[in-house]
This record gives sequence, structure tokens and C-alpha cells, in this order.
Amino acid sequence: MSALGRHGIQVTQATLSRDLASLGVGKLPGRDGRAVYSLPSPATEVVDRHRQELDLKSFINEIRLAGQLLIVRTPPGHANGVARAIDLLCSTDVVGSVAGDDTILVVTPSAARARAFRRQLESLADAGSSLAR
Repeated sequence: MSALGRHGIQVTQATLSRDLASLGVGKLPGRDGRAVYSLPSPATEVVDRHRQELDLKSFINEIRLAGQLLIVRTPPGHANGVARAIDLLCSTDVVGSVAGDDTILVVTPSAARARAFRRQLESLADAGSSLAR
């Protein structure tokens, strides 16, 4: 924290620890026995469950089917976060996703799997929202 402070960055220990954990940074014993920070290899992102749920509940405006594809609409600037949350679901119904600014293309193996995944997304989305079918 003192190194950050020397660069004009003020942060609490709790915030720093939470941010480092979110990035996948861990502590390991160094050669001299003192703890050192270690970056994951290969680089990974760890998104906490709360953030993933927030993205899926708050930012899905519309879900449309097009054969084995899903088109997911979000508010401007939120498609990337929602696409990442979708990818982190690790669903066997999803082959992959591509995000723009406010639109996500989700590719599934079949039309039936697309329908199943749409139902899953709808159940995760905010109960008060009106999703297009």
C-alpha cells in the first residue's frame, strides 16, 4: 500500500485485497520465507459470483432466438460484461459468444439448445424485466 501511496493512489487494505483476489493474484512463500505476490499463469480472471449475477440480472433487456443463435440486448456499454458472465456459466448449451456495445451473439449447438439456454438466461434475469421472446 505504501508503494501505491507514493504514486498518489489512496486505497484501503480491504479494497486492495479484494481487487488482487479478483485478478487472481495470490500470495506464496518467497525464497527468503517472506510472502510474495504471484500472478496466475496463464492469466485468468476471477469474477465473483455477485458480479456475475448482477450483470445477468440487471443488464439483459431482450433475448431473441434465430435458429441456433441467441441475440441478447443490453444497455449501451454492458454487452461485454454480460457476455463474460454468460461465458463464465460454462454451459454446455453455449459454443461461444461475441459482444458488441449493446448486443451479444450467443452461438449454441442446435435450435433446441438455444431455446434451453434462453430459458436459463430468462430465469437468471431480473424477474421484473420484460424480455422479448
